[in-house]
Amino acid sequence: MRTARRWPRSGAVGVFPALTLVLLAGPVLAGLAGVLAPALGWMPALGGTEVSLAPWRDLAAWPGLGASVRVTLVTGLASTAISLGVVVVFVAGWQGTRSFAAVVRLLSPLLSVPHAAAAFGLAFLIAPSGWIARVLSPALTGWERPPDWLTVNDPWGLALIAGLVVKEVPFLLLMTLAALGQADSLRSARVAQTLGYGRVAGWLKVVLPRVWPQLRLPVLAVLAYSLSVVDMALILGPTRPPTLAVQILTWMTHPDLDRRFAAAAGAVLLGALVAGAVAAFWLAERGLARLGRAWTAGGGRGRGLD
Repeated sequence: MRTARRWPRSGAVGVFPALTLVLLAGPVLAGLAGVLAPALGWMPALGGTEVSLAPWRDLAAWPGLGASVRVTLVTGLASTAISLGVVVVFVAGWQGTRSFAAVVRLLSPLLSVPHAAAAFGLAFLIAPSGWIARVLSPALTGWERPPDWLTVNDPWGLALIAGLVVKEVPFLLLMTLAALGQADSLRSARVAQTLGYGRVAGWLKVVLPRVWPQLRLPVLAVLAYSLSVVDMALILGPTRPPTLAVQILTWMTHPDLDRRFAAAAGAVLLGALVAGAVAAFWLAERGLARLGRAWTAGGGRGRGLD
């Protein structure tokens, strides 16, 4: 005679989630402590045995701090917004077409390209002596020598923005495709078109609200990466001053080990910038949601968007 299976007590079961949380959060908390302590001057291995704000004073004394923070925010926010806009417009306008299927087949090769490789490729393409200039010159441009143009490492971060967009658009498109499969998007969009809505307007009104909850986290991941990227910023980003992440790396690898205190303070500042950008994203999302509901309730067919 078979005996009934005895399940573990609820108390024993509850231990495993707590243990999992400790195992996952423990290294993260240790890493945060390893950054916060030097940011407050405490690092006995380098002679920092007293808590002080000296690292923050050193960080504030750096002449390029304001420009570095500005270019970090501009490149991170702009690249994220452009990447999301490109993906939304492309999917809304071309879903279900042959062009859309062809682009989807190219996703895997594009995603497999490392960020640094993509940055080098873009640099070789847009540099004053790059491939575009070589193809067009001298027949179409009349250039016998490369022009004195700052197309790479420009102080506005335009090249870095372009590089981030090139890499993040395929990622966001892949995340969008995964979300579309769970929202019956193609049929919903076709129903909207039969009701007189334009292709893009119908997709924005009917499909986007259903897939957006699944896209929110990938977009936030892109935003955090764009604000803290190092490899692409080293290749394409401005240099005088660089982005804050690149400057932190410079301080961390400097022969003068005392610079690590300022690097820790800069890392905390960068974390605060990312948190502020996420908060701004949350507020913008709420505002756009209200505008979207008002636009949807207005009943406009949006034929001008096609």
